[in-house]
Amino acid sequence: MDTLKRRVLFRWVWLWSVVIPILISSPAHQAAALDFSAERIVKSGKTVVRAHVNAKDDRWRFEFAEPQGGASIIIVRKDRNASWLILSRWRQYAEVPIAKNHMLQTSGTMEGELSREFIGAELLNGHPTELFEVTVSENGDLRHYFQWITTAQRFPVKTISKEDNWSEEYQRLMFIEQSMFLFELPLRFDPLDRSAKIQQ
Repeated sequence: MDTLKRRVLFRWVWLWSVVIPILISSPAHQAAALDFSAERIVKSGKTVVRAHVNAKDDRWRFEFAEPQGGASIIIVRKDRNASWLILSRWRQYAEVPIAKNHMLQTSGTMEGELSREFIGAELLNGHPTELFEVTVSENGDLRHYFQWITTAQRFPVKTISKEDNWSEEYQRLMFIEQSMFLFELPLRFDPLDRSAKIQQ
């Protein structure tokens, strides 16, 4: 691999490990055992990140509408304590530790939750939901969210921050069994060689 290509690949891995997780993360990072697929839309300021998400138990897969930092897919495997960043353009992948920001919130309780006030019932994206105002402690600060939880699965189909211009929403949400093959590495992909030195 030539120096320019290696430099670009390493920059992509850095973006995925440090920068991109901030854009696709949710304020709570709990994952319950649940199979589903959905279109996930995360808005943070003027930035919008769209991804098709498949989830099964302790593993999940993001397929991005537009590559984020060069990676078109990320597969999170809690059973292996690793995330795989799929660099389709070069048929390579990078294995990195699971960042907190790569976790999905799939339970009806937010991390650091202090209180939850029921507001009312609403049909959202085809699912009966309950709307709550939630108060959360984040790094010593109080944060407030509106959150819609499905009545059957207790899944947070939509969450909106009251303080920031941030939201997370799942559209075309289907609670159906997911194939294990979705959470395996693609065939004939090589690991990214991180030991190679990059000339500046």
